[in-house]
Amino acid sequence: MPRRLYLTLSLLAAALPAPAALVCFDAQDLAVPATSEGLYVNFSTGVSGTSESAVPGFDFDPYAAVSSTPSDQLRFYWGSSTTGNAGVASSGDRYALLSAGSVVGPASLFTRAGFTGDTSAWTSEATTGYLGMRFRNEATSAINYGWVQLTTTPPLGFPMTIHGWCYDDTGASVAIAPVSVADPIFSNAFEG
Repeated sequence: MPRRLYLTLSLLAAALPAPAALVCFDAQDLAVPATSEGLYVNFSTGVSGTSESAVPGFDFDPYAAVSSTPSDQLRFYWGSSTTGNAGVASSGDRYALLSAGSVVGPASLFTRAGFTGDTSAWTSEATTGYLGMRFRNEATSAINYGWVQLTTTPPLGFPMTIHGWCYDDTGASVAIAPVSVADPIFSNAFEG
């Protein structure tokens, strides 16, 4: 290939935007305790724990509100307002129950409501679905959009499981698409 053509192609490639990168932490199956601390999760590192101090830079904390009526209802806490972390709402402070194909991005309606947030879509019946979210990725300082796959149980939301989460690390909008788990029949566990 002539040098001039190679240089032109290199300059063109450098001018194109980097492709979006979907980052997923699937097959987590984290049990969320029905306590006032719940489970703290850092979306970018994958670290989780039952106390805020155990999860530096946490992004999300589903918990049981002890002073709610009735007591111990599921609520979502997003940490300090300086992070910009929030969940997708269907209206006002009502957290939306999303399905595959829903798009999460800057145009989505978000809420940060913790104790006063309406989680009835997540507590009214046995539910497995997606909670859209945004969070400040501490590795890039950018707001990233994605989803958390949850299973909740009526009437309070517990037992609850976080199955996993995905986000686009470029800050672009993202469509919810279930991540497939590798087929164990094709395992390479027997290789040296």
